[in-house]
Amino acid sequence: MRTLTLDKAGIASTIQDGGRLGTLQAGIAPAGAMDPLALKAGQHCLGHCAGEAAIEIAYGNVRATPSHDCAMVVTGAPAMLLIDNEPIPTKSIQILGAGQSLIIGPPSEGIYSYLHVAGGFSTAPIFDSRSTSPREGIGGLHGGYLRDQDVVPLGDSVPLIDTYRANPGLCNMEQRAVLTLRYVPGYQYDELAPALIQRLNGEHFEVTAKANRMGVTLNGPLLKTGVESLLSEATCQGAIQIPPDGNPIVLMKDRQTMGGYPIPGAVIESDCVRLAQARPGQKVRFAACTPQEADNIRWLEHHYTETRLR
Repeated sequence: MRTLTLDKAGIASTIQDGGRLGTLQAGIAPAGAMDPLALKAGQHCLGHCAGEAAIEIAYGNVRATPSHDCAMVVTGAPAMLLIDNEPIPTKSIQILGAGQSLIIGPPSEGIYSYLHVAGGFSTAPIFDSRSTSPREGIGGLHGGYLRDQDVVPLGDSVPLIDTYRANPGLCNMEQRAVLTLRYVPGYQYDELAPALIQRLNGEHFEVTAKANRMGVTLNGPLLKTGVESLLSEATCQGAIQIPPDGNPIVLMKDRQTMGGYPIPGAVIESDCVRLAQARPGQKVRFAACTPQEADNIRWLEHHYTETRLR
């Protein structure tokens, strides 16, 4: 059996694919790659199907050794790569020999990098997905974050060829002084105080260290709603929760499926990806948009992505 041994697993590495659908009603978050474009880029390079998984690596510091020769590529947050301590190009497919050591260093920008191996990872799918959901303890290798010395099974052996596709260079690490988070207002938007909405739309916030796959907490002007809790209702990716302390939280892939805090709206998908790759200290601002504008943005970005992947 082909395997990949994680001599050093990093602080928060998981196996992720596109996530699972239809499980919210069971209280199971969809999970999936925090940066879907980076996942697609690697799938494209190695000729994988859209459902193939990769190892999502937060902040690098991973060392891995394969049992057999394999082709690999790292996408997402750019990091220094070494094979047997020799630097290699960071944006191209490389052949990693059996027993050779691949080192993925800390990224120079962004947070999440993705290690793709030809043939994919053959962990057992749960609800039609290999994605890891640590809160529920399902998916991935053992339902949680990967650990040092974990041995990850690889998919069926594939021939090593010289015609792998070029990295399309899909990237969400644009350097911006202030990152704009476009959001669609929800039904509670008009029920919140006008002064609060004015602060939400007119002030800058900052990404804090309380940022992970569940959500990103922001610091800035306090958004005091005067509401301690509401009847719980379903949440969605990008939902802007305002807890009693007034520091907004943008919910992400591993969010709780129900919540009882005021939610003025939800950040659109493409800006959730940019927020996921934003480091602590990044300035952000919110900008309301209509559902039609959100649909247009989604269509344009989908068209751009598909064009780059041809």
